[in-house]
Amino acid sequence: MKDINTQKDERLEHFSSLLEAARLAAGDRDERLDKNMNQYLGGAEIDGSSEPALTVRNITYEIIESEIDPAVPVPKVDAFSYSEERERRAASIERLCTALRDRLPFEDMNDLDERYTYIYGASVWYAEWEQDGGDGGIRLHCLSPKSFLGQPGITKIEDMEYCFLTFITTKDELMRKYGVSEEDSALAEYEYKYDGASLSDTVKVVLCFYRDEDSEVSRFIFSGDLVLEDTPKLYKRKSLVCSSCGAAIGECGCGAPLVLSDLSAEDIKVGSRSVRVPYYTPMGFPIVIRKNSRSEDGVFGSSDCEIIRPQQQAINKVESRILQKLLRAAITPIMPEDSSVTLGNSVFGQVIKMRPGESASSYGKIDTTPDISQDILEADRLYEQAKRVLGISDALQGLDTTSVESGYARQLKISQSASRLETKRRMKNLAYSEIYRLIFEHYLAFADATHELSYKDGLGVVHTEHFSRHDFIEWGDGSAPHYADEYLFSTGEDSESQYKREALWERNLENLESGTLGDKSEPKTLLRYWQAQEKAHYPYAKDNVEYFKGILENQNQKESEKENEKSD
Repeated sequence: MKDINTQKDERLEHFSSLLEAARLAAGDRDERLDKNMNQYLGGAEIDGSSEPALTVRNITYEIIESEIDPAVPVPKVDAFSYSEERERRAASIERLCTALRDRLPFEDMNDLDERYTYIYGASVWYAEWEQDGGDGGIRLHCLSPKSFLGQPGITKIEDMEYCFLTFITTKDELMRKYGVSEEDSALAEYEYKYDGASLSDTVKVVLCFYRDEDSEVSRFIFSGDLVLEDTPKLYKRKSLVCSSCGAAIGECGCGAPLVLSDLSAEDIKVGSRSVRVPYYTPMGFPIVIRKNSRSEDGVFGSSDCEIIRPQQQAINKVESRILQKLLRAAITPIMPEDSSVTLGNSVFGQVIKMRPGESASSYGKIDTTPDISQDILEADRLYEQAKRVLGISDALQGLDTTSVESGYARQLKISQSASRLETKRRMKNLAYSEIYRLIFEHYLAFADATHELSYKDGLGVVHTEHFSRHDFIEWGDGSAPHYADEYLFSTGEDSESQYKREALWERNLENLESGTLGDKSEPKTLLRYWQAQEKAHYPYAKDNVEYFKGILENQNQKESEKENEKSD
């Protein structure tokens, strides 16, 4: 029988060989991604030339920044098959995801996500459950595509048998998190310092997710020649038991070493009886890949940097030529050979004294300033070409247009441009819907505590409810008790991404004035209006909501008093 260390060495060799095969299959992918980032940051390199550009007009940065959408899509959940109870649960999932959307640093991660997606062509999201000795909670990471390696030849993550994520962490964090000794930490894979000669204190950690013979997800973590974690059936609940008799901690007296054992089911009290329910087990990798736009044969989407690279390279050459012309430009003076004028860069304080009979026409200049108007036109043409390729309009960039055209024509042009960007927005919404599903699945699998959620109803009243995974237990029609996860995840319309806030405020005002909300002289209509403005983040809208609520409460109270007087 093989000892534990031999088994570890064999598994480490196996996963290291898979990682190396994935790296070879990726080829020069990381170099291309670095090239995209360098272009976004304003690199002066010219493809096919050893000489860099003299100057850079960074249209890549300008165009990509105009695409950035700061809005985090809001979750929307529907039951796969309708019942009143399932609709209630769907609303509970939606409120859970909304609460986590507000609690987790989604704004910061969205900022990374947007730039990674447009620069590299994709971003990678990773979800993990952290217990931390308490009730635990989900943790999300937004990673560069350079951190991900998939199974060679497979373009969809749901079809992969294995994939890899790489993290950079410190040596001390490695020792704390995985219980590594100082001596064993020398086996880890260290990063090199910037001089390329000495090792730093940062370590590269590799996470391999793979499917076992039951198609369940397992995880193997290593760094260099050091095995950090080997967790079969990652989503299974586990407990320490005796390796000899299988008894739990405190129930065993044989003194044999403890090992981790899978827990298959739990006892749930339903009414007056106890029901045995299998623990919920997610079946997918805890990874979501957001693509910029789909590519035919890749895990990632197409990069905007790569798409407009020809225009960026050409415009750098043109701008360099403009600079060269201007640097070589000069004004050469003409004067008689025996003139006493001192030549210098300053013309102030100099007096030219003419000799008797001498004419001012003897003095002059030759202007060798070149004409750069055609170069400027070409640079602007390339810039407009890059914008058209990506569907970026002047209106999207907040620029004024001087063209003479009707309002309808301008609106149509904006709409056509927006529709080209809508594909990217839909890919973002698709990724976020998958992220929200990951959140739900992790809470269904690991959240033992009941979570309190607050939300506002249509009238602005704050309610409190509790999310419990036990609410999702179903059985009947001959089926055994199980956790029901058949819910449809999507994203709803968000005011920040659908319209500018100012435009939405104006739309709400138009609805009020047109009578869409009801009689605008009625307090209840004005309350509806200000509730809509509050959702659109109108300044001080909440104060107006409270004001009109008070008016309605006073009216209702007076009407109630009148009815009581009549009855008396």
